[in-house]
Amino acid sequence: MLEDFIVVTEVAEGPAVAEQIFQRKFRLSVPDFPHHIVTFFRKDWHCLVPFSYVHIRPRGDIYLVGGAATDGRVFAMMSEQQRELVTAAGGVYLNALRYAFDRFADRCEAYFGYCGDARAWEVDMQAGFEPTDHEKLIARWHKPVEHERKLQLVEQARTWIPF
Repeated sequence: MLEDFIVVTEVAEGPAVAEQIFQRKFRLSVPDFPHHIVTFFRKDWHCLVPFSYVHIRPRGDIYLVGGAATDGRVFAMMSEQQRELVTAAGGVYLNALRYAFDRFADRCEAYFGYCGDARAWEVDMQAGFEPTDHEKLIARWHKPVEHERKLQLVEQARTWIPF
């Protein structure tokens, strides 16, 4: 089972845990604001290896999802069977998104992402995001929201671009 070797959790100190993953992709430091979602590969019972990172930033009634990065080198540490299970589950980024959506669902009206990466876009759509009228800005509506309110929330998210 995936849960036997993949652990997705929020960590208080994102920079301490995921700095190398984030630096490798963005050449920037991990943001110092909450919330840091990290996926770990359980290499052994006493060894968790950071595998992927995404931050979730509260902004009023919305949460901004960004900074997704995965360390592909961790796949080399896995058995073939483990790699197949990760792939069959949609990958570690998708699982991190699902974790975050479940964890923060009662704290916001919608999630927004700003995505220009084709591979991430594909995963974001799998996770329930949908395009907005603004290029690269995507929204995930996890509860009923009236059309006019959706427009207001999209505008609110747009003021934070890029995030």
